[in-house]
Amino acid sequence: MSEPKPQIQQGHSHHSAYSKCTGRKKALCIGINYRGQSRELHGCINDAKNVSHFLIKHYNYKSEDVHVLVDDAPGHHNQPTRENILEAMHWLVRDAKPHDSLFFHYSGHGGQTTDLDGDEVDGLDEVIFPVDYKHAGHIVDDDMHKIMVKSLPKGCRLTVRQITLVDAIM
Repeated sequence: MSEPKPQIQQGHSHHSAYSKCTGRKKALCIGINYRGQSRELHGCINDAKNVSHFLIKHYNYKSEDVHVLVDDAPGHHNQPTRENILEAMHWLVRDAKPHDSLFFHYSGHGGQTTDLDGDEVDGLDEVIFPVDYKHAGHIVDDDMHKIMVKSLPKGCRLTVRQITLVDAIM
């Protein structure tokens, strides 16, 4: 008795292009302790800085290609505001090519919100909370996917490391 042949759905490719990781390396590391706010965290800034140093030391990322947003940084441009995070996500994937290695790290508060476009089985989207979420709002996983995943060419690697304290009360 022969085994049944696998069904191939039209429109799906069985051939993925894997990154050889020989191209440019870029990283975005975000750490938010929410200093001076209720539900302040400890260690998120250290997480982001340690990950950036690790990538530079052990994986040959160039310091100019590692962008760090932390809420103890001097100046507005390096603060993990909603606007700066979204801008940095665009920077991360800008001009990405096959065999590039991109790395996204987030350490801070996260949560869930009602799914508005019907793409979540549980009816909830995951969100991250920028340092200014109280007036600027959160960032939804759909937006992160649209910015950092959908725009990537085949053969470009994106690694995501996320450490979140899920807080439904935020």
